[in-house]
Amino acid sequence: MVTCNAFPPLFQSSWPAPDLLSCTPSLTHPPKTVLGLGTWRSDKGKVKDAVLEALRVGYVHVDAAQVYENQEEVGEGLHEAKSKGFIKDFSDVWITSKLWNTDHRPEHVRPACDRILRELKINKIQQLLIHWPTGFKRVDDATFWPKDEEGKHAYDVEADNKATWREMEKLVDEGLVETIGLSNFNEEEVQKILDVARIKPVCNQIECHPFLPQDEMRAFLHSKGMALVAYSPLANLDPNDTSKPCALKDDTILSLATKHLKSPAQIILRWHAQKKNVFIPKSVTLSRISENKEIFDFELSEEEMGLIGEMGKKHRSRLVNPGFRAGGAQVFKQ
Repeated sequence: MVTCNAFPPLFQSSWPAPDLLSCTPSLTHPPKTVLGLGTWRSDKGKVKDAVLEALRVGYVHVDAAQVYENQEEVGEGLHEAKSKGFIKDFSDVWITSKLWNTDHRPEHVRPACDRILRELKINKIQQLLIHWPTGFKRVDDATFWPKDEEGKHAYDVEADNKATWREMEKLVDEGLVETIGLSNFNEEEVQKILDVARIKPVCNQIECHPFLPQDEMRAFLHSKGMALVAYSPLANLDPNDTSKPCALKDDTILSLATKHLKSPAQIILRWHAQKKNVFIPKSVTLSRISENKEIFDFELSEEEMGLIGEMGKKHRSRLVNPGFRAGGAQVFKQ
């Protein structure tokens, strides 16, 4: 038996608020929103069925973003799931979306939220995140990647995350969004929001996997009552690119999978659960969507958790680090 009540208060709209991620001591009753379906880099034309299958097998958390350009398919999956009785109401599903870099200026935040709701064809979402801590100059609704004269991302020097956050808070006030949070922010940037927030961010969604375990960031976030939401949780960004590490093929993971009679993905996701992460693996393969859910009937020992932890020390690797800062500088320091 495992006690999961150390999870931080993740999805909350007030401060403080009841901890909605506390779970019972039983491994068979995990906190439902800990596992979500990711949709970044999902194949177009397959997202609707992926969302539909996830909701059919019991997922209640779907992660989306306008820049993924598949959000309308997410909405189609939600609506079909409701029509088939997989969910009773859209409020039964924890739907996360994200404010893109071109919409950081205060006057663009509400229109961006309206577009998200139109694409999903719903009246409210449970969570909206600032996708990156860097703003781009805005051209129009359809231009996600504006470039400057040198061909670099057109960085908006006047964008201010604190001003963006104040507009995000208004979305909560107006009932359009249940909770708000951050994504890809470093500790200093998170703290700057916390210093001015009337409504506190509930999470920071960041890259996290055995090759980048984010232990320091996790400790910082938990100390602030925030959750770490892990994207690319399997370190499997591009299975066809052999130059990048893939945790699913690591000898440590393969050995533990054999020992526990589980798939490599299930071993890694169980590691996330025991680290008190929220995790959003992407898949459009229906069998894997169901398989990823079956991780609460076994436990990794302290020694096994340590073995996986060593992966990040021996082969530390960040897979996502775009040149979104001024002058094309990367977001994260290596």
